Amino acid sequence: MTMTGAEASFFSIQLSFEILFIVIIGGLGSVMGSFLGAVLIVALPVIIKFLPEAIGLDVSSATVEHLNIMTIGALIVFFLIIEPHGLARLWALIREKLIIWPFPH
Repeated sequence: MTMTGAEASFFSIQLSFEILFIVIIGGLGSVMGSFLGAVLIVALPVIIKFLPEAIGLDVSSATVEHLNIMTIGALIVFFLIIEPHGLARLWALIREKLIIWPFPH
């Protein structure tokens, strides 16, 4: 079976929310922000799983999933209140600072 179009039956509610979270965290109206948001959303569970293992703690997969959901919720609140332009704006600020870094004047 080949997929020729996007139908509603192919998307679950969880996938729809995940895409919405990617756009909110990355920055509304920015393609680069969407890429950065996708990298963060995909890498976050991996980081949450391997970080406690690296320091010697044993964490169950259910705990990792709960921490992932809480972290994503906190990031959404942070980016909606503090930085509405998301990771794209933060990336632009970092690039701007690094371009003029050796000579600030």
